[in-house]
Amino acid sequence: MKRNDNRGASFVMVVVAMAIVAVLAVTVLWIALMNLQMKVTDKKNTDNFYSAEGVLDQICTGLQGDISKAYSAGYTKVMENYSDSSINEAGRQSSFAQEYLKSLKTSLEYDSTGMTFNRGKLIQYVDPKLLEKKDNQPHAIIKSTNADVYGNGQLKVYQNRVVLNGLRVEYTDEKGFKSIIETDISLGVPSMSFTASGGVPELFTYSLVGNEGLKITSGLNKVNLSGNLYAGCENAADTGTSTTSVIIPNNATLDVKDTSYMIAEGDIEVGDFAGKDTATIKKNMAGVHNNSTLSVDSQCQLWTSNINVNGATVKLDGMTYVADDMTLKGTGSKVTLGKNNKNNNAKYVGFGNGGDDKENPVAGDSSAIIINGREASLDMSNIRELMLAGTAYINTQAIVNSSGVGTENSNVPMGESISVKGDQIAYLVPPECIGTSGDGADAKSLYNKNPLSYKEYKDITATGQDQTKYTEVNANVVSTKTGKALSAYLPEGRTIDKCIKKVFVPSTDNSDDGLVYYYVNLPTNKAAEYYRDYFGADSDKLNRYTKFYTDSIKVNEAASIYTAGNYSIYDGSNLSLLKGIADGVDMDAQSDALQRTYTALNSKLLTNYADLPTNAASVSLFTNIVNNTNLLKIVPNSGNKHIFETEYQGKKYQAIVKNGNYTYDANDKSHNVDIIVATGDVTLNADFTGTIVAKGRIIVNKDQCEIDNGTQELFKALLLEKVSDADDALHLYDVFMDGANYLGNVSSFSNKKEADTKIDYATLITYQNWTKE
Repeated sequence: MKRNDNRGASFVMVVVAMAIVAVLAVTVLWIALMNLQMKVTDKKNTDNFYSAEGVLDQICTGLQGDISKAYSAGYTKVMENYSDSSINEAGRQSSFAQEYLKSLKTSLEYDSTGMTFNRGKLIQYVDPKLLEKKDNQPHAIIKSTNADVYGNGQLKVYQNRVVLNGLRVEYTDEKGFKSIIETDISLGVPSMSFTASGGVPELFTYSLVGNEGLKITSGLNKVNLSGNLYAGCENAADTGTSTTSVIIPNNATLDVKDTSYMIAEGDIEVGDFAGKDTATIKKNMAGVHNNSTLSVDSQCQLWTSNINVNGATVKLDGMTYVADDMTLKGTGSKVTLGKNNKNNNAKYVGFGNGGDDKENPVAGDSSAIIINGREASLDMSNIRELMLAGTAYINTQAIVNSSGVGTENSNVPMGESISVKGDQIAYLVPPECIGTSGDGADAKSLYNKNPLSYKEYKDITATGQDQTKYTEVNANVVSTKTGKALSAYLPEGRTIDKCIKKVFVPSTDNSDDGLVYYYVNLPTNKAAEYYRDYFGADSDKLNRYTKFYTDSIKVNEAASIYTAGNYSIYDGSNLSLLKGIADGVDMDAQSDALQRTYTALNSKLLTNYADLPTNAASVSLFTNIVNNTNLLKIVPNSGNKHIFETEYQGKKYQAIVKNGNYTYDANDKSHNVDIIVATGDVTLNADFTGTIVAKGRIIVNKDQCEIDNGTQELFKALLLEKVSDADDALHLYDVFMDGANYLGNVSSFSNKKEADTKIDYATLITYQNWTKE
């Protein structure tokens, strides 16, 4: 019987819905199970990864021991050669790095070929339990990619690191899950400083430290100096000037060899210098070659304010830094810069740039090379680098205006960085420009001459109701010499009265009479341009003047030459003028940096100005390096002397502390006196080895005197000696500021043990080309 209703359909739909829900539930449960299994697997992989990384950590911990040993080898190497004054800071750092890398390579290499690292050694750094392969036990395998037949990977040594290439760590846990890490391990070179720490100078690399300078007694023939030299100029007596630091008398030679630094706070006078009176100056200028010689070898840095060559010979083969000028005076002065050999690295840097005010530069701070004498020669044909940041000046300030006419004289700036005295004529104002009837271009000069007499000067500068008014210097008149008016050289914003200087020269017979010279007074670039125009108009005249004063001026055309002004070369017949070039070089920045270095050296024998204590630059070097309070506790009264004595390598040695002057003689030499500290002058009557620190001058009074530096370890032994056996007795090192630092300041750490505690060797180990599976 056929039924037409829907009874029973709901049951079917319920069954179908339940089936669908069941399928969905099973699916959700399956997904959740898979997710759980994936998380478990990921956790296993993560655990294995960290376990594999833990194996690497163990290897790196072992490598830190190799780094420590390599550090010790490098440190020891530097210590063994620290007293060698020919090795500077860069050399010590290089020596340390080379020995460090050599030791590290030797420690890690598999065999003498040095091509592969010893994988077996790295395995020894890992916990042995992790290397045992047992059933259901976690274990690690150490391999190398691109390995040799023994399983050792490549070992590479670079300039600043050692690299173990292709190290592979496989870690398998108890369930069989495996994690693999492949990486290169780089072992870097630690950053080290072997300079004196805490602003402490390398005092005991200096043979002579004279707060008021160095003087060689007249009549001596030769002094040979090894070891560094400092010569100050504070309150120096008998020099004719308070700015003299080193005096080399006529017929004497100072030969400086095996020296890193020769520092003169003031001037170096080679030959009998211009003294206190005009007669001496004239005698000096008219004299003959006096056979005095200063010779400085190629490894030395010479720092000084001025070098005055007074009819003498100067040979500078190293690096010379001059704050002001080198001046060739007298007759027959000969200067040679650099040697003719393949190892020549000679350079000359005059770093005085005239100061910050370029419109009004300072003559005493403007570096140049000046030839003021007769028959002089300047040979720079072997120099590698020449920089002159300033220009020469006409020394008109030395002419005293004792008359009632005019004003006090001042120096006249020139446009030459290398100048011959004959060049000065070019800077006289053209006579047709002086005392003109009006300021037009066609105005005529009353006297058409330069200089003028005092009467003529008064005529053109007179004012009054019935007197003609003259234009003192007319900037619009075209010079018959250069073909240009002075207005062509005036800097923007400056009038002609600011661009001339008048020099008043009283008559020797009548101070009310004399001459007035007019000079152009221009900034360096304009003065240089003015001189080039004058040279182009009348080079024959300048050539004649140059021949009168000099035999030759030679320069190495292949050298790096940077000058603020023009410079000349002269072959004995022909004079050539070259324009100064400063392109690509910030001479002002270099000058400032070098001036700071010079200040640091003069203040505390340091090269880094930032290391100077507050106010150190305002007091003398002796004050900065000697503890005067402790010194006076040891030798309280004038004339007191204390002797410190030690034994070193089977010999007895002494150090002297003296309140007052001290004379070192043959008896002192026989007692091996190696350190002298005196509050007065120290006179050498015998050869000397060691270090002298004098508040006064050091006077060499022995012919053929040999002066050398001592052994650093001996110095330390002497410094440790005490005034007495009392527990609180002062040591010799207490005589010096921060004296205890001299006992171990050959590195940024006082010793190897301290370095081990302060260097984090882990930071020297890095991973490169890291991958994991």
